[in-house]
Amino acid sequence: HYGRLVELATADEVYSHPLHPYTKSLLSAIPVPDPDVERRRVPLPYDASKVEGDNKKRKMVEVYPEHYIFAADDEVAAYKAEAEADHQGVKAAQ
Repeated sequence: HYGRLVELATADEVYSHPLHPYTKSLLSAIPVPDPDVERRRVPLPYDASKVEGDNKKRKMVEVYPEHYIFAADDEVAAYKAEAEADHQGVKAAQ
């Protein structure tokens, strides 16, 4: 994002549990080779102005084991909670 890494984890982790809004937007834009699914697919918009204009200091922070997000201090707790809930949901579904 603007030449910065915003999310760092294994490929499986990023594809299965994207956390940063920019990553989610990028992944939602990947075409699906099934015409029926592709017609229903709704790409997630990303509004950089919500992040770039707030003047918060951001840094790479580990929010789940080996999963890092470029985030401001006041955003970290929400990312950690989302990561934990997402992983718990996967474990519950198994």
